[in-house]
Amino acid sequence: MDDDGPFVETSITARLRSCKGDVMDRWARRVLEDPRAARAPRPAGPLLAREVPELFDDLVEVLSASRRAEQRGGEDAELRCAHARVEEHARRCAAQGSCIAAALRELSHLRAALIEVCVEQGISLGVSEAQVIHAAVDASMWTSALEIEAATRAALEDSGALLRLATRAGGVGVWDYDTVTGKLRWDERSREVAGLDPASEVRYDVFLAAIHPDDRERVQEAVRRSQTLESGGEYSIEYRLVGLCNGVERWVAVQGRTFFDAEGRSVRMIGTVIDVTERKRAEAARREELVRRGRFMAAFSHYLRTPLTSITLASRMLTHHGNLTPRQARNAERIAASARRMARTIDDLLDLTRSRCGANGIPIAPRPEDLHALCKSAIDELRAAHPGVPIRLDVEGSGAGLWDAERVAQMVTNLVQNAVDHADPGSAVGVTVRPRGGDLLIEVHNDGPSIAPELMETLFDPFHPATAGGRTSTGRGLGLGLFIAQQIAKAHRGEIAVESTAARGTTFTARLPRTGEAVGS
Repeated sequence: MDDDGPFVETSITARLRSCKGDVMDRWARRVLEDPRAARAPRPAGPLLAREVPELFDDLVEVLSASRRAEQRGGEDAELRCAHARVEEHARRCAAQGSCIAAALRELSHLRAALIEVCVEQGISLGVSEAQVIHAAVDASMWTSALEIEAATRAALEDSGALLRLATRAGGVGVWDYDTVTGKLRWDERSREVAGLDPASEVRYDVFLAAIHPDDRERVQEAVRRSQTLESGGEYSIEYRLVGLCNGVERWVAVQGRTFFDAEGRSVRMIGTVIDVTERKRAEAARREELVRRGRFMAAFSHYLRTPLTSITLASRMLTHHGNLTPRQARNAERIAASARRMARTIDDLLDLTRSRCGANGIPIAPRPEDLHALCKSAIDELRAAHPGVPIRLDVEGSGAGLWDAERVAQMVTNLVQNAVDHADPGSAVGVTVRPRGGDLLIEVHNDGPSIAPELMETLFDPFHPATAGGRTSTGRGLGLGLFIAQQIAKAHRGEIAVESTAARGTTFTARLPRTGEAVGS
């Protein structure tokens, strides 16, 4: 691929939205061809034909809101609203429950249809994206199960029939724990998931024995925490069960709530259990795939660096000792510049792999540094590379702090390079470093076309070159600069924000805590 040519890949959320029709067709086909579905008379199409398309939109919006919340450093009101809309649609789906079993099965088919279309369309979901989508679908099933339980309780006098119905419909097990007497009751599905035969007595020690030894302490702590008023009684956890009679290992997602008496003492816990083994296996396979990709990229980069080193050394020898004509000297410099550009591209791809494969993103090694000096050094190099673009640097206060010097310089270079690429011809790029509380802010400003609001969501996506005013960056080509800059800021427990208007231009603001403490340290 030509280095100057744009390499554009649409965002995952945009691609999912574009596949909505395919997902809905696949979902409807799965529902109508489901051999295990109840054979009650139904209309020409699925029971939830009107509700599920809107639910799909909300699932994609949860993924989009989750990514924006991650960029801002955690869950926020927008993400909570997106989850609330999913739950509201789940309640509407449950309200269509002229056939409760059909309603729950149709919701379960939505997840399968979405995954199948992603595979067919080549939409590669990362671990975090897959977790968000699965969690949203699980929450929808969980909400539907609760709504179904509430709606059916009034219509059924026999609570045993209610629990059996929920088990058959959605594979949801229901449990009840009397924290005063220690009595524990599991329905048929809960016993099945735990590998316990129907006739065996269920006690709390039996429940603990069924938990995988590596997860047991974590589960006990979650139970203890849920029985305190400070927790609000919420109990939500995923762990492994090892079948007591069959030895089969399964992952389960358990949700519950503790009820308290007038004096604030826990008296009862009620909840559900869902087998999520298939999801966990898919996540593990995805992690293994990322590790394999990382190993391949490391080997591939090593393979490319060897000839690149030879090219670089040869071009230097020609330049300094070759007694070249002016034309030959220019060609030798082009060779050296191309080799440097290829080396930077390899570094970017390796950083992308590290951010995807590593639990904590790009690794950093903070040490005492002067951020002002780091910025000045990076900008001096950019000035030499772009002599026709004025680049101003203004600093305020002290630049002392703990940073990974090489990574911070890389982040500054990427942000300023992006500003240079999109600045109006003849205009200057301004860089300001100033303190704010315990942080330092690096503000990179340029006057140029504003960034369209619809592009803000994908601005920091990998392989998505930043565009402004319909113009694509002609810088490093792969569209990894802003993505890597953001990952470096996050590795320092910081963030990058952007503001862009036609009147005031575009400003990227990187916030770095002075402590420089690495994520995961």
